[in-house]
Amino acid sequence: MKRLALLVCLLLVVAPAIAATAIPGDADGNGRIGGDELSALILAYLAGGQDAPALGDVQDAAAAYRSATWTIRTVTDSSGRTHTIAAPPSRIVVMNGETLETLRSLGVESSTVVGIDKYSAGRPVFFPEYVNTTVVGSVWSPDYETIISLEPDAVFLYATTSKDACDEIQSRLEASNPEIQVFRFDCYQPGTYAAEIRALGTIFGRESDANRFAGFYTGTLDTISARLSGIAPANRTSVYLEYWKDYSTGAAGSGYDEKILMAGGRNIFSSLPTEYPEVDPEAVIEADPDVIVKLIGAGSYLSGGYGNEDVAAIPEIYALLADRPGWRSLSAVKNGNLHLLHNDIFGGPEHFIGVAHLAKWCYPDVFADLDPAEIHRLYLEDYQHLALDPADDIFTYP
Repeated sequence: MKRLALLVCLLLVVAPAIAATAIPGDADGNGRIGGDELSALILAYLAGGQDAPALGDVQDAAAAYRSATWTIRTVTDSSGRTHTIAAPPSRIVVMNGETLETLRSLGVESSTVVGIDKYSAGRPVFFPEYVNTTVVGSVWSPDYETIISLEPDAVFLYATTSKDACDEIQSRLEASNPEIQVFRFDCYQPGTYAAEIRALGTIFGRESDANRFAGFYTGTLDTISARLSGIAPANRTSVYLEYWKDYSTGAAGSGYDEKILMAGGRNIFSSLPTEYPEVDPEAVIEADPDVIVKLIGAGSYLSGGYGNEDVAAIPEIYALLADRPGWRSLSAVKNGNLHLLHNDIFGGPEHFIGVAHLAKWCYPDVFADLDPAEIHRLYLEDYQHLALDPADDIFTYP
């Protein structure tokens, strides 16, 4: 019975759309297939023999059964386009890793994904189930021939990142095959992520999984926000956040500034006119921030994170930062509030984990019982279904 139940589940995930012809297994000839009829067909297939149905017939019957129980849905993606979902996609190409990661949080089976972007393919530690999945290039260099050859019924692109490139991909795919549905989601921006989780749940008929994951995500951020509500803006912890390009930060309107605010920090460079400015080293010393955060995991700082790349360099990075001219006199350095934070948990869908770390660094007493590492572990175990322990890798230092 376990084998039968497993086969039923797999068939309902991977079964292709069925044409309006006679349905295999429709014993009573009513043009529909019920659960008993599908079970009988599967049992006949498992029994084998000369008269056993073909696997394709069993898949067609499973598709018909699923279609009969599916309620047509509508969903609006992050580009503002409204889609009618006549049936959940069964063959998809995902061209951004953030959406791929989110689909895993919703329990969408990896067998549904027939093509992925090259950057996701380059992360075998984090995406082990896709090591043999066809690679379709990237949003900056798409392999149109391969995408079309995979015969997807849906393709997922960014909504706002590289918008022009994604607009071009969408236009060309829809021109080549109007039946392909192109969905646009970012899956990394705090302001839209919860809504995107629920929209993706609607597309795949996984609304309950989406609500559960969205609750976990928003619950973490709401806990932080609630505890900070009594702290006046002028009294908030001052923060200098530097990404992997030295002396480069985020001002008002940037994603970095948004996350500093979510953690209860006061960005010392929020008023600069450029969204991602390069700052004068003397300006950092003059501002004397309470907390300094350096992002690692990209550029010249490819260390730590999933796969634990070049971990020996991490103490060296930290020491070089602390030894910058004038930094030993900074309050953050003297008080042990200079931190390295890996972009794996500050960007993408996992940004809420990094925000939790930053909130605790800014307000250790307020968040004494907040355990960002435990939030991270629960995320990997309960939603990503990965046998990864964040304690085995370095995401923060020291």
